[in-house]
Amino acid sequence: MLYLLLSIISSVVILIIFKVTEKYDIPIIHPIIINYFIASAFGFYNAGLTPADVANIPLNWVWPAAIIGSIFVFTFFLIGLSTRKAGIALTTVASKMSFVFPMFFSILIDDNDHYTHTKLILLIMAIVAVFLTVFKKRRKSIESLFIMLLPAMLFVFLGLADSLIKFSQTFYIKNPNASSTFSFLLFGFSAIWSIVLIFFQKNRATILKPKALISGTLMGLANFGSLYFLINALNELLINNSIVIALNNTGVVLTSVIIALWFFREKVTLLNKIGIMLSIITFVVLMVFL
Repeated sequence: MLYLLLSIISSVVILIIFKVTEKYDIPIIHPIIINYFIASAFGFYNAGLTPADVANIPLNWVWPAAIIGSIFVFTFFLIGLSTRKAGIALTTVASKMSFVFPMFFSILIDDNDHYTHTKLILLIMAIVAVFLTVFKKRRKSIESLFIMLLPAMLFVFLGLADSLIKFSQTFYIKNPNASSTFSFLLFGFSAIWSIVLIFFQKNRATILKPKALISGTLMGLANFGSLYFLINALNELLINNSIVIALNNTGVVLTSVIIALWFFREKVTLLNKIGIMLSIITFVVLMVFL
């Protein structure tokens, strides 16, 4: 359970950092680029790897890590843009509604997981709670329509990435050391894409400014933690992995929305308040169900 709580905290920290970078006028791309190098390096260090160990990483780990790492780079920009433009709450639903993909994927591929009507009811409760929590009426403008497209894009891409993480955990990643190694590999591919992005930056030197370095380092540690702790939680809680996934995402939604309301003073409607209460109920029921 500790791994699950740490994964939730790590995911929420990422969203907070995105919001804080706006306050300090830090170009969003700079901490994103730095974060992948930090996350990969920390995975390398935490696994106690050597160059020889890297050369011996199984090839069947490479293709899911490459795909997930590539998706992460693209979706991180979407998450960063959405956090600044639409707020933490809306961005959370955009990134966390995707848990329906790995949840049902887990039921399909994991022998320790299975479908029940109770799980379906809990899933519907979680989806409704998340939707109500972040729902806001918007005027029909070009900017608003663009923001409304973000949830659909994040839903599909992060759903695919999370499903591949579940696939890798089920068949390959069975202990904390393997989790660190896989994280190193995955974020390493993201870092490679970041190197490409650096060449398109006009003011490359600004990436090394203290604000960018600090925010990027903190983001990288949180990014590593969100993946590392989630994989370990899935391994530790062998029964009902689909519920673990739902609990992780519902917990991130609930925590981030509370922070958005309390610290960043994001406005809420009556429907949002109902959604928050339903999120709390769903979260408690999921914990009891585990």
